[in-house]
Amino acid sequence: MRPLFLLLMAPLLLTGCASRGLLESYPHQLDEVKTQLSRDNGQPLVPLQSGLDSQDGLLYAQEAGRVALLQGDFTQSRGYFEQAMAQYDRRDWKAMVSLTDLSAQAAGSTVSEQLIPYRGQAYERIMVHQYQALNYLFSGDLGGATVEARRADQAQTLALQAYRNRDEVQTLNNASINAELSRLDSQGGTALNSFLNSYTLYQNAVLFEAQGEANDALIDIRKALQAYPDNQLLGGEYVRLSCQLQIDCDGARKRFGKAPATKAGQGRVVVLVETGFVAAKQAITIPFTIDGYYQQVSMPTYRSQRPATQPVTIRLSGDHKYQGQAEVIGNMDHLAVRALQEQYPGILVRQALRVAAKAGTNQWAEKKGGDVGAIAMQLFNALTEQADRRSWLTLPHQAWMWPHQVTPGQYQLTINGSPQPIEVQAGKTTLIWAVQTGPRYRIHSVIL
Repeated sequence: MRPLFLLLMAPLLLTGCASRGLLESYPHQLDEVKTQLSRDNGQPLVPLQSGLDSQDGLLYAQEAGRVALLQGDFTQSRGYFEQAMAQYDRRDWKAMVSLTDLSAQAAGSTVSEQLIPYRGQAYERIMVHQYQALNYLFSGDLGGATVEARRADQAQTLALQAYRNRDEVQTLNNASINAELSRLDSQGGTALNSFLNSYTLYQNAVLFEAQGEANDALIDIRKALQAYPDNQLLGGEYVRLSCQLQIDCDGARKRFGKAPATKAGQGRVVVLVETGFVAAKQAITIPFTIDGYYQQVSMPTYRSQRPATQPVTIRLSGDHKYQGQAEVIGNMDHLAVRALQEQYPGILVRQALRVAAKAGTNQWAEKKGGDVGAIAMQLFNALTEQADRRSWLTLPHQAWMWPHQVTPGQYQLTINGSPQPIEVQAGKTTLIWAVQTGPRYRIHSVIL
């Protein structure tokens, strides 16, 4: 039995720290980081350092980039995101969404999906560009930020094209899996797919307009409205730009009403607010038998939709006072669900390969070790059959927007009780990025 045991353990020994995910889920590993961010104490980057050089280095670089950005270290954050981009650039979009490419990789990993190096997801790659744009903005480089905005726009287009052109494959046909897929479909909310991110599109539109590229801003706002057609603030932005550019002004007004009145010499305030953390994947386990041997498959899923967080109230106090309610412009839970749906055919292909391989090892183990060997192999398969729950978990749950024309001057901005002084200049846009990870908001602002 000793040679049999060593053979079973070999994949875990060879993958080193990667095997940690077989016994401890990635969401559990990230709990410490999220707790430190929520309490605003400790050093949340420390638990991420060891993962940067692992097979999941891309994932850890994304997490570290986000954490450094939240802490206001824009140079360090930019470095982490550059690491992530370098890994993404090694593979084209077709490889990211291809089913045959990923299933071929899985042929060398008959133990667990989690032993395959993390390749990232399309919506995550898009968010890397969005956050990198903020790094440039808060470092005083509007031009660099605009370049990243264009890369984010291009990423959304290329991801959708690659997904549409990917190969079709046959997957496992199981009633429990089919039921789970149907239930998962109902949780995608307003997201049409994982590639159209209205939050990214709106932030890009703000940057484009600040650079005098109002036509490009209007295009991105029009795209963002596909997922959020009932967002009145977004509709108001669409009317304002449409009428300013004299592009279907009457049609825009008919759809959304008149844009808010503006006065000469005013400045513009745009508040982007992020709340909470994106949902973590859960697992479903489906047991069955093949040729009398116990088998099980464990699949990633999202269990339930979460309600919107408390309303986000914006107040500006100074010589003039302004107040309003922000509106949701992005829900990362919905994008994550759509991404998982899009990946499920490939997941099922790889799962089918592992089921077939493990069924063969059951027979081999029985020949080598009799009943004890067969039982040991079945236990080993059950232990290592864990759903791959890896994803970028320091992303927000929801994103909100609040644009407003404001008389120039000094103001005290308050977001749900968290204050921050800001300046508004005539003809300029003051962009505020606020993130709630605990009881207070982290707030950064820049004049564009």
